[in-house]
Amino acid sequence: MQRAPLSGRLALASVGLALALCAAAQTPRQQAEKELSRKMPAGTFQACSLVTRADVRKAIGRDPYVDPEPFGNNGWICNIGVGEIKLYSGPNSWEQWEATLKGFSKENDPKTPAPGFGQRAYFLYPKPDNKFQGSYAFLVAQQRAHTVAVSLEAPEGRPSESMRPALEALMKTILERLP
Repeated sequence: MQRAPLSGRLALASVGLALALCAAAQTPRQQAEKELSRKMPAGTFQACSLVTRADVRKAIGRDPYVDPEPFGNNGWICNIGVGEIKLYSGPNSWEQWEATLKGFSKENDPKTPAPGFGQRAYFLYPKPDNKFQGSYAFLVAQQRAHTVAVSLEAPEGRPSESMRPALEALMKTILERLP
């Protein structure tokens, strides 16, 4: 598979991050560049090692049309075509995720508890800020020293909440594979 040019990957990351919504101090591109360049702790492994295209296809019920592709330093972000996986590792992994939310001004968005995925786990359904943004759903869970945030884009015309079963299936697979 041929890799997209950096500008294309940054645009994809901006959309795929789903949280790259207009913050007062930065453009979406600047936010995406900052997120991609974030340094993760030593010993972090690639998020794409936790999922396959077949896993994504099984969870969402259709082909995502891409193989998982790593982004960010050490591949801590994985583009899965219809969303992405972010893997934060280390003793402050939850705080790293919360810093991401804050960086995109989404720290106060309503969160729905996600039973069965740990005490802190929750779903997040951020509202698009304009008609050009997709409708995304997130499932965030912590296991040992890892925090995983999985996002999926809802098909056009469907609410982001409709992605909950797919998020749950994908997260179960990911958590089973975490070391």
